[in-house]
Amino acid sequence: MSSFKINFNSRPKVVWLGNREVPLLVIDDIFADPQNVKAQALNQSFPESQAYYPGRHQPLPNSIPGISEFCLFIARVLSQATGRDISPSSINTDFSVITTAENSLLENQGQPHIDSTPMLGVIYLNTLDFGGTVFFRNRETGSMKVTTPSEKEHYEAVTNNRAEKRPDKYIVDSSGPWEKVTTIDGRFNRLVIWPGNVWHSVEIKIAPEQGELHEKRLTQRVIVNELK
Repeated sequence: MSSFKINFNSRPKVVWLGNREVPLLVIDDIFADPQNVKAQALNQSFPESQAYYPGRHQPLPNSIPGISEFCLFIARVLSQATGRDISPSSINTDFSVITTAENSLLENQGQPHIDSTPMLGVIYLNTLDFGGTVFFRNRETGSMKVTTPSEKEHYEAVTNNRAEKRPDKYIVDSSGPWEKVTTIDGRFNRLVIWPGNVWHSVEIKIAPEQGELHEKRLTQRVIVNELK
């Protein structure tokens, strides 16, 4: 049996954030054998680091048994939930682990941010909750999202300002221009998918630089690259 076999007794649900501003797709207990998925993740070398992610990635190509079927399932669920035509070929996935200490963060790392893809999600793979995902409202725009021309201009200004000063901590609570709206707990075997233009950040509950791989925040990312 593939490690990535879906638990078809699980039920997708839509969770609204803020004043019904942002929809999340949540599926608890998504994998039939999550311990097997976790064991596979813990057996990887995590060779890649991408963009401003404060850690490393292990790509999961379609050649791995079960990945094509997993992407097909995600595409069907998202297409039904959004009314958009989402192709399995537009989805890729990887294992990801947070490893960067607070005193080693680069600009934009560990801070509220948006993604360059239409949707992004994670499956939490720690048996204990080592950190979920925090969603924010920007106090300067009053919005949880970057949608309008003025919000996009503001986002560029935020990004440019960060380039001038390295952060000294992960932002996981209300701070300065950021108002925490909610935290989605990192419940084992939970999938959460959100629109890519929503302000969010990783929640850190343990020191990322300490311990072995099984003691770090571990997820399987789900990246949706195109909506039709």
